[in-house]
Amino acid sequence: MNEAEPRTVDPLESEIFRYTTQSITEELEINITRTAYSPLIREIQDYAVALVNTDFLPYTQSNASIPIFVTDMGEPVREAVSTIGIENLEPGDVFVINSGSGQHLNNTVLGTPLYHGEVITGYLAIRSHWADVGGLVPGGQAMGARSIFHEGTRYHGLRIMRRGEIVPEVLATIQVNTYQKEMLTGDMMAQLSACMLGARRWQERVVPRWDADAVKKVVDAQLAASTEYARRIISELPDGTATTTHEWQFTQGGVRADLKFSLTLTVEGDRMVVDMSGMPPQSELPLNAGAIGGGLAAAKLAFRYLVAGDVPTDAGFFAPLEIQLPAGTIVSATGDAPMAYWNTTLPLIIDMFLRAVGQLDPERVPAAHYGSVGGLMLYGPLPDGSWWRSTEAAPGGLGAESDADGYGPVKCLILGNTKNSPIEMIEARFPLRYHSMELRRDSGGAGRHRGGPGTSKVIEVLEDVWFDAYAEPSMGAPGLAGGKPGSIGSVHVKTPDSVDWAVPEGSNTGVSSLKAGTLIRHVSGGGGGWGTPPDEDTQTSPDATAKESAA
Repeated sequence: MNEAEPRTVDPLESEIFRYTTQSITEELEINITRTAYSPLIREIQDYAVALVNTDFLPYTQSNASIPIFVTDMGEPVREAVSTIGIENLEPGDVFVINSGSGQHLNNTVLGTPLYHGEVITGYLAIRSHWADVGGLVPGGQAMGARSIFHEGTRYHGLRIMRRGEIVPEVLATIQVNTYQKEMLTGDMMAQLSACMLGARRWQERVVPRWDADAVKKVVDAQLAASTEYARRIISELPDGTATTTHEWQFTQGGVRADLKFSLTLTVEGDRMVVDMSGMPPQSELPLNAGAIGGGLAAAKLAFRYLVAGDVPTDAGFFAPLEIQLPAGTIVSATGDAPMAYWNTTLPLIIDMFLRAVGQLDPERVPAAHYGSVGGLMLYGPLPDGSWWRSTEAAPGGLGAESDADGYGPVKCLILGNTKNSPIEMIEARFPLRYHSMELRRDSGGAGRHRGGPGTSKVIEVLEDVWFDAYAEPSMGAPGLAGGKPGSIGSVHVKTPDSVDWAVPEGSNTGVSSLKAGTLIRHVSGGGGGWGTPPDEDTQTSPDATAKESAA
């Protein structure tokens, strides 16, 4: 990028362009929510909408886009265009890719080129969580997976639409590789329609006002301004180097993973270096993520939380950030490493990054948040041979700050804008009944300011179901500046013939079955405290967790 050239762009014109393109992504977001079939997209809003320039750098995104998605949206577009060949693209083409950047195969990008006449001036990319792409279990997310080939079908730059017409053989191939044909087709059509609408809005709102050269200049100016803003924020931090570590013990299906994480952050003037060479090696368990959509995305997201505030995010913010991440770690996995639970370790990376900043300037960042996606998956067969599936992520507590208690419950930092599914909708669609949904008292870490609270919910299954759950951190969210750790999450079940709660065999040991009448207690952790507690004898959150587990 030429940082001198954008100075010639009128700032007012730049803002008009920014809000024009923003309006396109916002309209697409609304339409996806209105037309999608699955609760994951329609209710939870597990998707992102972004505009990407010809260098595959995202420069505009919708407000509700999931944070962890937007940092890498350009990479799957780059890979798809490379596969197809840019010379082979035409107006009205829409491609599909779910194997780019290194996330689980459910995260599927549909993209379309944006034209000025015959010249491509950018791309529209929409990533959403497809409910099912095949694999060992409905939904593809199985703790028992040992290869990405166990987790579903990989699509790498197929054109599902050519010159505005759906390619029937590609559509049919996608439909025969899913347990949930109707739901997947409905979600895909919502995504596909949004691509078509976005391309049309580009022609209506952008092309008449800005020619191809003007688009490049104004986008370059926007990215350069973001870079300058980020450098200014970094320069406010004290120079120095800080290292944070974390250990996580995890056992699944007879396989034990002792994961030791180390991250070193260095601030030098207006640039920042993050050394992630201390990440654990990639695992045979499905806890891996690829580099671009995993470790790099998490570090960029943490950096975005530090520098961007409420400023719209684009790729320019990350120019002053150097990330050192070797291949072959659990957050830069290669080959056929399983990635069903790719997002399990990424909240930890964000917290480690912010904790390192906290060593240099504790007033600037919060303590760690509860740090878990907290996924709970329940599913079963339908009379027509398809499957129903309920997927929930448990909200928990954010870390306390230097001047305030932690907020909560909210979704973990990588999921940011996602919402809870309405209980009424869940009970109407699935054989599940909620007995309770409540805040966990004393689950936030003690401190001068206390961490945000976690949640506890009890669900009854009304018929025999299959069950799987995300891994939970084995340590509570660390406090900052003397604050105490928050509590950890857990999943317990009580069968109809039992009086005690127990850790289910399927929780972190692969898929298991639950009999009708079984109760599930799904608990999320609290955030870490900030500052030394006024009374060091204050009961800390791990004690509260022990009491609750024994109840």
